[in-house]
Amino acid sequence: MRHRLIVVVVCILSAVLSCSPVYARHGGRGGGGFNLIGAFAAQKAAWLKREAAAEALRRAKNNQQRMIYADRARKEGKPRLAAMLYLRVALQVPKDKHNGQAKAALKAMAKDGEAELKKADDLLAKNRIEEAFDKFDYLDWAYEEVPVFNNKIKSHLTKLRHDPRYEPVLKEKPAALLLAEAEKRERDDARCCAYWIYEEAAAYTPAPSAVKAAERFAAMQKDPAIVAEAQQCRLLTECEKKFHSAELLEKTLPNQAVTLFKEILEKAPRDSEVHKDALGELAKLHGKKKG
Repeated sequence: MRHRLIVVVVCILSAVLSCSPVYARHGGRGGGGFNLIGAFAAQKAAWLKREAAAEALRRAKNNQQRMIYADRARKEGKPRLAAMLYLRVALQVPKDKHNGQAKAALKAMAKDGEAELKKADDLLAKNRIEEAFDKFDYLDWAYEEVPVFNNKIKSHLTKLRHDPRYEPVLKEKPAALLLAEAEKRERDDARCCAYWIYEEAAAYTPAPSAVKAAERFAAMQKDPAIVAEAQQCRLLTECEKKFHSAELLEKTLPNQAVTLFKEILEKAPRDSEVHKDALGELAKLHGKKKG
């Protein structure tokens, strides 16, 4: 592997990676939302750890034990774990005496979910929007295995997320994070990075910070030098990714590697390091074929 530093490429990649917002679940387009997904996945992992689902599922050897663990989980406020166990018993073949009990428990859990959903709606009515959507997200996750109710919570959430009353609030945090990062990059004279991050932030309109970012992005688009610099950054980034893929294919699928290296030569500027390196790798591959 190569160990070289291409400033403009690292610039744009680090910008996207470091400042991606943490509320992917709240909607909005975002091509660089690596941390968005990661943050919500981490939150889910924390919920799962709290419920100790893996341990309980491993210990339960039969339906009787599953019902015991499920009942306990429900009492302890671990609905996802309880529902997973109940559903497994309810769908078990061949059926036994616990099958009907599990189905009844799932119906009861649906009522529990309805009550919790009402609490979230009450928070929304009090204009505690962030708090309400945090609860909605948890209910969507926790009651995923509860038939009927899960469909209801998902439908309810989809509708609310597109409600113009809540969109600006839900999208403001990620938009503000991106805007702050874009402004920092611009102050540091990393205009190519700032350019793409402003575009990313603008995608969270109608959030106030997104509107501000859109205005700045529009202004930067009027400067041909900035646009050219930003496009060069993106082109080099794409070529870097392609080079990495080609390196991984050199031993197992050399013909595909050759194709990728040739694509780099067609796109990357001749004076760029990635162009020179691709040329060198192609020469090595051709040398191996002759040998």
